[in-house]
Amino acid sequence: MEKFVKELLTEKVLNEVKNLYAINELYYVGGFENFIYGFDKDNQSYIVRISHSSHRTIAQIKAEIDFIFYLSNNNANVSTPIFSVNNNLVEKITLENNSYFTVCAYTKAIGQPPSRTNLTESLFYNYGKTIANFHKLTKSYQLKEGLLPRYTWDEDILIKDASKFLDAKDKIILEKLNELIIKINSIERTKDNFGLIHTDIHFGNFFIHNDNLTVFDFDDVAYQYFISDIAIALFYLVYLLNDEEKMELADRFMKNFMKGYFEENKLAKEDFLKINLFLKLREIILYIVIHKTLNIEESKFAQTYINKYRERIINDIEFINLDFEKYYY
Repeated sequence: MEKFVKELLTEKVLNEVKNLYAINELYYVGGFENFIYGFDKDNQSYIVRISHSSHRTIAQIKAEIDFIFYLSNNNANVSTPIFSVNNNLVEKITLENNSYFTVCAYTKAIGQPPSRTNLTESLFYNYGKTIANFHKLTKSYQLKEGLLPRYTWDEDILIKDASKFLDAKDKIILEKLNELIIKINSIERTKDNFGLIHTDIHFGNFFIHNDNLTVFDFDDVAYQYFISDIAIALFYLVYLLNDEEKMELADRFMKNFMKGYFEENKLAKEDFLKINLFLKLREIILYIVIHKTLNIEESKFAQTYINKYRERIINDIEFINLDFEKYYY
């Protein structure tokens, strides 16, 4: 988050947020692109997200919340948006410089963050089942009249403006990205393989309770192929492991994840087997994110990732050498 945005979040703004939900106290939770706060009211816990207009417009956030509210109304495992004292799901606080903050609040997810020390078959199964339910529901989703739709995956700023975040030595990375965009966009889009999806359901974006998930942070929701959500779940689970550990955990994950997925939603085999394209897309996007947000010379994580994946991206080496066909049930 840029420094000027942090300076705009004053006590005055926070007091306005409190008034929107008729509360006296907010506690800071964290945030990367947005400010995340928590509050308690009537013996229940809630999360409030404060987003600056330089990151997302109010139109984009209204479309995001409309989708989450739809999922919640259809009993999907999500943190439910709540209404403000003005009976709005989305509120706007205008600032002196004519920019603004968009504010929305949700029920706090039940449970705790998933732990890598307790990766059960049940967790993986429910992980797949939860994502599949989102995909099944999005097939029938209709954007509320008067709202503007969210962007399509290749309109994301990380893709559209990738050249701004990489220097000249990474021209070849941009070439690989453009080749991949062409390949992915050549896939036929149908209601059964493409729609509005979360696009970022990794371990940081859900809590678990008795191995059941509650998903949050739909900030990156976009129109994308369903297989992307599956690829991202796998990618973030194993991308920092050594090759042997990576293969072992990926195999156990996919066996159970896809059992849960296919119990809830059907995805054509042809679409499922495109997974390697989307694993490569995530490799490249994370490479761009690292260059956009981190000081490479100071970040050990950044150096580790670049050393591990740059040559793999350049040489078209698959993210993982799995026979994905065996996970298609």
